[in-house]
Amino acid sequence: MTTVTVRGIRAEIRAARLRSRPAQARRERNDTMYLVILGFLIYGGILVQAVRRMIDAPPIGPAPPNLPVAQWLFVGCAVLGLGLLVRALLVFGPVVASGPFQFWLLSTPLNRRSLLGRRFWWLAAIGAVAGGLPGLAASALLKADLTGKLLSTAVCAGMAAGVVAVCVLLQQKARSGQRLSTVLVVVGALVAAAAVFVTPPVLDLPLLTAGAAVPPIVGIVLAYRALGTLDRAALAGGAEILAASRVAVNWMDVSLFAGMVSARKWRSIGKVSSRALRGVRHRAMVYADIRRISRNRTAFSVWLGLLLTPYAAQRLLPETFVPTVQLVACAIAVSPFAAGLRHICRSAAMRRSLGGSDAGLRLAHLVAPAVMALLWTAATSPASGFALASAVVPIGAVAFVYRRASQPSFDYSGGAVDTPFGLFQPNTVRQLLRGPLLLLFAAAVQLYL
Repeated sequence: MTTVTVRGIRAEIRAARLRSRPAQARRERNDTMYLVILGFLIYGGILVQAVRRMIDAPPIGPAPPNLPVAQWLFVGCAVLGLGLLVRALLVFGPVVASGPFQFWLLSTPLNRRSLLGRRFWWLAAIGAVAGGLPGLAASALLKADLTGKLLSTAVCAGMAAGVVAVCVLLQQKARSGQRLSTVLVVVGALVAAAAVFVTPPVLDLPLLTAGAAVPPIVGIVLAYRALGTLDRAALAGGAEILAASRVAVNWMDVSLFAGMVSARKWRSIGKVSSRALRGVRHRAMVYADIRRISRNRTAFSVWLGLLLTPYAAQRLLPETFVPTVQLVACAIAVSPFAAGLRHICRSAAMRRSLGGSDAGLRLAHLVAPAVMALLWTAATSPASGFALASAVVPIGAVAFVYRRASQPSFDYSGGAVDTPFGLFQPNTVRQLLRGPLLLLFAAAVQLYL
């Protein structure tokens, strides 16, 4: 009796695919592989050169001002980023199985750990690289020596790989993962706030490395052992949103991904209490927009968390650039409150059913973002010393939000330009920069005030 192994099944499937394809399909596959390998070599070479320069850069020049503040602020941002990474990974899976792999292979008595092991190790490796690069960049900015750069890179890479392992362990316990994400975000925000408003001690990097080295290794081992316990429902839960993210990346349209995430979010809420709207016409629309915003806790969390950004810039950057940081942070903080404005601008059927002029409908749904921008600017004005450039902040943020919300659907019919990196459409780049260019203009105005 012949023993069926996962490696044998993969080899047989690969051979069957080659036999079933005609010669033309094989040539097309080879052309695609050539383009992928060429892009990997080009962009991978650029990344390798950047990493080598950051490693070889000597710590010349004076140390950055408020070095302990910068160190602890980076630690707080790293913990906060890990919390957000946990939330994002649990949305996708992180281990995902879809299509024939889910239907044919996961229904067999083959060892599930062997089936999913390759995907898990790829996820852990990608997480380690994605976490190590910010650690290396931060250590280079802080003028660290070679030992400090290696330790910082190792800590960040290990923490990111450990988060991937923890997410695999919590893949069948979504609520526990959400609680862990909330705890990490709160701890990261508190550490960042303490670094901004209190002068912390200098960070002992070797001690931090020793404390952060063991948990990721233990987590990866436990997660690999737990791969065999993942059921098909847990593995297929993120297939739909993963496919939507691929389409959004290929078509460079974030709304394709954001719409599905929003639908899943409201399905998880289930039901809300319903009350009659107050007032008539535009007043009722403003009240409905406020009710919609009150149910979006994430928007308020982002709004509150970004309040620290101008104060951190005040401690680390020259005084001239603080209003610019304030402008960018305000635009990001106000964007989640413009959901109603985006729906009104992108749905002609909704505008016709509500009646009235388009300008009146858009102004009614612009009230909430404008009020939140004014409140955010007032709360962060002490960081900029109540400079005249701060007056541009709410205007620029609201203009950015309106510009992005009123953007029409993507138009891919423009002409293409042949470049050494392939064909690209200038019209697509113009559509992607709709809004950021206005923000850049507002920042330039701030520098002259």
